[in-house]
Amino acid sequence: MVMYLLMTAAFVLGAILLGVGLYLTRQDEFPSWWRSWMLWPLVEVTPRVTHLQGWAGAALGVSILAIGFTPVVPEVLGGVLVLIAMVGYLAGAVLFVYSTYLSRRVAR
Repeated sequence: MVMYLLMTAAFVLGAILLGVGLYLTRQDEFPSWWRSWMLWPLVEVTPRVTHLQGWAGAALGVSILAIGFTPVVPEVLGGVLVLIAMVGYLAGAVLFVYSTYLSRRVAR
């Protein structure tokens, strides 16, 4: 029972991150209804920063979805999904840090 709840949470969170990430990759700025505290590490939001933040969110969403599917697939495919999840997580983290660096570099 607990495993299914965790899988559901992973699917929901991963899908939300993937959807928001893909949405941001197509936009030149963050939505106007996002509060400033939601953009906390960013100083100067440029279209490039928005796109990189979108790709970071999409990569993290794919990572979470890949981990969510591992309990229900065969072992070999589960291992591949874990590798995809690790690569997606690292890519998302690197893109997030790089976009934050770019937003702070522009402000100086």
